[in-house]
Amino acid sequence: MKSIILITLVISITVLYSCYDEKPREARKLEIKNQNTSTFTSTTIPDLSSDYLVSVYEKQELIKIFQDDNELRKKYCDESFLEEQKLFISMGIGSLRNPGTGEPIPHHLAERAANLDARRWASYGETWLKNNYQPPFGKLETNFQRTVTVIDKSFVGDSLFIFVATSLP
Repeated sequence: MKSIILITLVISITVLYSCYDEKPREARKLEIKNQNTSTFTSTTIPDLSSDYLVSVYEKQELIKIFQDDNELRKKYCDESFLEEQKLFISMGIGSLRNPGTGEPIPHHLAERAANLDARRWASYGETWLKNNYQPPFGKLETNFQRTVTVIDKSFVGDSLFIFVATSLP
């Protein structure tokens, strides 16, 4: 199962970047670690496939490129919001190396950055669901404090990818 996740994520990353006239990034070893750091008292997180998580990641990456695309934000929210459980699935990225110096960044700091990034995406999702998919990406001024559970961690090269389930009201 882990090898399928690895292959799917690496291929998706390569395809995503090659579709936008960027050189495909070299696929590197991927380690998958599932880790639940907390549980929800009112709901449980459904079993999410690796294809589903990769699709969430791809949509977030496309939104970064096409920041004004309202339809893309709608597709992202439609896929990421699990209405029955009132959960929003998002992904955050933390760097394991300082881009300026190349020095390693401690894993706990990379994990904190990835968690904050994932929470920011969940805040966008909640805002977009309530405000007809506005504002465009990069224009959000509020971050909501919600219950978050880490559902997957992946290391790709010098980056840490964390997928979280955020409880929405």
